[in-house]
Amino acid sequence: MSNNVNTRVEKLVCPDCNSDQIMMDTARGENICTNCGTVIESHLISESPEWRAFTSEERGKRSRVGGPTTYTIHDKGLSTQIGWEDRDVYGKKLTPSQRAQIYRLRKWHIRTRVHSPVDRNLAYAMSELDRLASQLGIPRSVKETASVIYRSAIDKRLIRGRSIEAMIAAACYAAARMRRVPRTLDEIAQNSRITKKELGRCYRLIIYELAIKIPLANPTDYIVRFSAELRLSGTTSRRAI
Repeated sequence: MSNNVNTRVEKLVCPDCNSDQIMMDTARGENICTNCGTVIESHLISESPEWRAFTSEERGKRSRVGGPTTYTIHDKGLSTQIGWEDRDVYGKKLTPSQRAQIYRLRKWHIRTRVHSPVDRNLAYAMSELDRLASQLGIPRSVKETASVIYRSAIDKRLIRGRSIEAMIAAACYAAARMRRVPRTLDEIAQNSRITKKELGRCYRLIIYELAIKIPLANPTDYIVRFSAELRLSGTTSRRAI
């Protein structure tokens, strides 16, 4: 069965036969004249969704707007934000009275986004995770895993009485171990405001209480990193591995 979906294109005329019977082939990204077969336009970008729905109920469930959800933001990126540009939709500067009104709206909007102790904890922890990930140069997948681990620790009430910096650093180290991204305890402790001993204590607590299975560290995972820092060739890295 072919997956091509042909739709009628309005307000287009074939330059060869002057026919208005133009169809769009969404699989190939082409506008084709059905009368003479001329390809009028090619390499078109499909603006239709990547999912399919056969009923109105399915379409309502699968339709979405806005950016994708992420665990690295305390509200998972579902809330709106009021920008700090102080300009309207046309780019014009706001009047002083409008700026004062937007300032009050922005202040209360921020307060409503972070209204509970858990939200305040997550907001601070996710900002600390962004800072730590930026200094360590860890990929987004590790950040997502670390944020999920930290949220699980909050659900288990492991954060109470402990430093947020220590717990988010321990979650980051555990995520790096799970994703096989080589980072040592010394590196994470140096880029955090905690000691290596406290970091190790929080890491062991997270592993035990959340029953996380950490794979054994593979020495070959460090070779690519050492080669990049020493500016060695790919051939040298392969031989070392």
